[in-house]
Amino acid sequence: RSTATAEQTREIANDGFQNQECVASSSSDGAGDGECMVTSSSVYVIGDLHGDAICAISWVNRTGLVANLLRDEPSSSSPSPTTTPLYQKLRKPSEWQWTDPKATLVFMGDYVDKGPTSKQTVEFVKDLTIMFPDRVTAILGNHELELLRDRDARVAPVERYSAYSYATVHPGEYHNYFNNPKGNKDKKTKNEKDRSDAEESGSGVGEAIHPTMSRDLDDGDDLVLDLLYEAGMEVYAHMAHSAVRFVPSLPEQTAVHQQRGVMYAITDLIPPQHRQLAKERLEEYIDAYLDAFRSGTDLGDWVEQRPIMHLATNVNTLFVHGGVSENVGTAYLSKGKQSVDEINAIWREHSHEGKLYDFLKGKEMSMEGIMGYVVYELLTYRGNHPGYDKWETHGTYDEKAEDDEKVCKILHDMLSNIDGIDRIAVGHTPEDDVRIMCNGAFLALDSTLGRWIRGTGNEYCPGPEHFRNRPGVDVPTTSRNGKYKCDEIKEICEGQIVRLDSDGSVNVLTM
Repeated sequence: RSTATAEQTREIANDGFQNQECVASSSSDGAGDGECMVTSSSVYVIGDLHGDAICAISWVNRTGLVANLLRDEPSSSSPSPTTTPLYQKLRKPSEWQWTDPKATLVFMGDYVDKGPTSKQTVEFVKDLTIMFPDRVTAILGNHELELLRDRDARVAPVERYSAYSYATVHPGEYHNYFNNPKGNKDKKTKNEKDRSDAEESGSGVGEAIHPTMSRDLDDGDDLVLDLLYEAGMEVYAHMAHSAVRFVPSLPEQTAVHQQRGVMYAITDLIPPQHRQLAKERLEEYIDAYLDAFRSGTDLGDWVEQRPIMHLATNVNTLFVHGGVSENVGTAYLSKGKQSVDEINAIWREHSHEGKLYDFLKGKEMSMEGIMGYVVYELLTYRGNHPGYDKWETHGTYDEKAEDDEKVCKILHDMLSNIDGIDRIAVGHTPEDDVRIMCNGAFLALDSTLGRWIRGTGNEYCPGPEHFRNRPGVDVPTTSRNGKYKCDEIKEICEGQIVRLDSDGSVNVLTM
């Protein structure tokens, strides 16, 4: 069984993306012999990115797997790296080159939410999977699942996952769905660029394009975005996360809303003189956001086709966003790859906008109906982590838990009855670093790679790009009563990713 030992795990610091294939010696004293060992094959894994396209590109660049990723710009005339985001420096996907025929790349899901560049993150990862379909796999995260469910008309606006005033759609995200963003009128839109790239390269990249909204952003959009940030700070200052929804207005109070404590729309916290404008623009923003991911659009179709799980047979590792409970593992994964393929096929059959809502509701208590619950659990389960035994029932986490041995025994017993899977790797549950547990049989790979979730957690705050786009404007970062202050969103990307080698070793890579 290819489980990593302590001696086979090491941290590799960034040295300009060179000599990354040097791995630690497994000698008894744990000291490396300084030689570079050639491994037969490797799987690089990038955890939850949460709406940070700059860090998505930076971490892919860190792996060294894709050459010609970014344009070479003359130093004398190019914009400063601090003012031109990386996603505006990407070469055409047709120019990208895969560098290592023995390596693959897996993304762990949760490309959207919490940060303001979810669209650019999805587009970048999508293009990688299209250009390198046999090398790059991007599994589905629970945030993508909720986005797809929010498209259904039976989900009332106030009940949408994306309506929460925290942890879902960052206000800065909304401007990405309009053509010719203010201040960039000389640049092609992403859709226009995709079309021209496809025409020049003759590839399928850029086909089935769904246009973004036709109007340009204006000063009113800048004002509304600032007001939404300020209103969010008021929510957090008063600990009103559950009482406020990011919607233009609330319907008449229902028993369900009262039970959930929903009392205000975010626009209720905006000064009266700007409230009507904010309502109109927010409604337009939400429509544009959901329309970009509908079935039949390039983004919507791509997200719908993401696998729920991926089994890398060269490292005998199952990649799934949330986790695998003992019940699900025993009942639905015993046949290993065959089981994984069956669940992915069932998901893809039901991920379309017209089928997904009923599938997740388990409308028919048949085997097919039950699979909606299985899919949801695979994307949200946290019970493989020590201290999370009461998460599913009580929503609580015990950071002082000492149930590691119990959790690992359950995992090892489950894996012993699953064909061809020796290790489970998950995202979804964030910490500052990746965690290697259960003698290497469980990898927790969400190390808060996105700068916004690392900086402000689940709350919405402006970052450096927003301040640069608002020169001369005093953008508040503190609530009116001073009880809430936005933490700084750093320019640099932090966290860790991993490389799994077929000799069983787990290598942790840092920036």
